[in-house]
Amino acid sequence: MIVRKARMLFEKGFCPMIAKHLRLVEEDEKDPLHDMFGLFANERSGRGKVRIHSDLTWEPPTDIVETESEIVVTVDIAGMSGRDISIVTDGKTLRINGTRRNPAAPGAKQFHMLEIQCGPFERAVELPGRVDPAKVSAHYSKGMLQIRIRKLDPAEYVKKVEID
Repeated sequence: MIVRKARMLFEKGFCPMIAKHLRLVEEDEKDPLHDMFGLFANERSGRGKVRIHSDLTWEPPTDIVETESEIVVTVDIAGMSGRDISIVTDGKTLRINGTRRNPAAPGAKQFHMLEIQCGPFERAVELPGRVDPAKVSAHYSKGMLQIRIRKLDPAEYVKKVEID
């Protein structure tokens, strides 16, 4: 099923990177150990999400820096505009997603190297501290998305409740 979906997207010219994934998916579906070990085929790190590489999504490189008053998340996603990116947080997790379109010219092509990832992406990161989901700002410039989230003081997330 994934192979059919990938082939359909590739035929529509959605993203040349799909050809590489399509080959890997076809090889994996023939592998009897795919079901047992396939979940770990594209694990980025111990802290990241575990994904099957045939998922046809990619994760942009991300830096997380904590200062005294805020958490700054920087994401490298060049070739997009801010309106093509979605950012959602619940105060514990920050989820960034969107779709980077293929910049290649239409028509017949012969690919020699395909390293630039395109298509749908998603990055979900656990925030290192308690933050205020109402105090989030984002700025996209020169291919870098910078998200600033104000940290909560310990006094702000502990509230005494009065009894009526």
